[in-house]
Amino acid sequence: MSFGQFKGRIIPAYVVIIMLFFAVAPVFLMHGTVHAVDGQVSSRSIQMDDSTTTSVTGPGKYLVTFTPFNASATTIYGIIVDFCSTDPIPGDACTAPTGFSVTSSGTVVSGLTGTWVAAAPNSGRTFEYTDASGNSLSSAGAVSFSINTVTNPTTLGTFYARIFTFNANSGAGSATAWLTGDPTGIDTTDDYDYGGIALSTTQPIIVTSKVQEQISFCVYIGTCGTAANLLLGDSHDVLSTTAPTAAFGATYGVYYSLSTNASLGAVVYLKGSTLTSGSNTIPAAGSRFIYTAGGDFFGLCSYNSTLTVGSAPGVTTEYDGTGDGTGTCAATSGYTTDDNTTASLSAIGTSPNYTTFGLNATNIATTYGDELASISAPGASINAVVLAAGVSVTQASGIYTSTLQLIATGTY
Repeated sequence: MSFGQFKGRIIPAYVVIIMLFFAVAPVFLMHGTVHAVDGQVSSRSIQMDDSTTTSVTGPGKYLVTFTPFNASATTIYGIIVDFCSTDPIPGDACTAPTGFSVTSSGTVVSGLTGTWVAAAPNSGRTFEYTDASGNSLSSAGAVSFSINTVTNPTTLGTFYARIFTFNANSGAGSATAWLTGDPTGIDTTDDYDYGGIALSTTQPIIVTSKVQEQISFCVYIGTCGTAANLLLGDSHDVLSTTAPTAAFGATYGVYYSLSTNASLGAVVYLKGSTLTSGSNTIPAAGSRFIYTAGGDFFGLCSYNSTLTVGSAPGVTTEYDGTGDGTGTCAATSGYTTDDNTTASLSAIGTSPNYTTFGLNATNIATTYGDELASISAPGASINAVVLAAGVSVTQASGIYTSTLQLIATGTY
């Protein structure tokens, strides 16, 4: 090779210097003074329990997690988490986000042992966590701890945190030295590991829904929507002088369904009149009427058939059908039922298993009627109303009718 050829291959010294500068400059720019053993923590995160600027749930918690860069090389005595409005880059001046603060309360979650003491220097901008005895992280893996009382920034958007670890309890390399070196956070000569994190506040999702007051009430025979038109008597709708006739069961019985979200429940009122033909009437049963052969009466009893939600309606005493306490409106034997079908009520006048009927002529004729049943809380149920009548041999002939209303009133 000639000298001329060799001369063309010589790289000027200034070129080498420039190349070396650009190779190492990022290290200086990112982390100030170069350390031989420190590095960037990995798998780092700060989980917020409240991302709003108004701290909807009050002062929140932050869960700090990271994996040390060189855990096996040393013992860690301190951890700093510095919160900044500017950027997450160690060595840059740090200004606290507007309205942000932490307090001196922390809890180890994993990866640390010993006694860690929390502090909140720099007017609450910085969270300091130290253990004077030191903590070897050689087998700890990820480190996790919570900052227990945090007030989020009052402005929406991104803010930052810088994590530093320290391998000395005092003097150079300690959290104390870092804090006293420069309160603006630009000291990068004392930390051991470091790392930056970005966080953000945001607006909450506010959902508004309405639940309206509700009551569904249906009176029917068979199924809701079918008019409760009842022909009370034998196959020719004639009442008996020897035994009462009761309209009972799925075919002939009257039912009402009640469903409401009224917080204090609902009352079902009965309004109307007894059976009437012109100027003639069949006497109303009164309260807990006990039938004897040839007696004149028109009345009813009621009971819960199906309970869907909540408690069954409590039936007013005069309409509960229980006789002396052992009878029931829903018993299984005794009465001749409507259209001469099989009897389904308790025996009449056979104590203690008789069924009684009620109809308060005065109360049902008032403006708002007589209380039949009630619930004291929201609920849904299906309830039977058993209507019955009997006549004496002297009852005037005629076509007798009665219009009865059931009125449900909820209290919200």
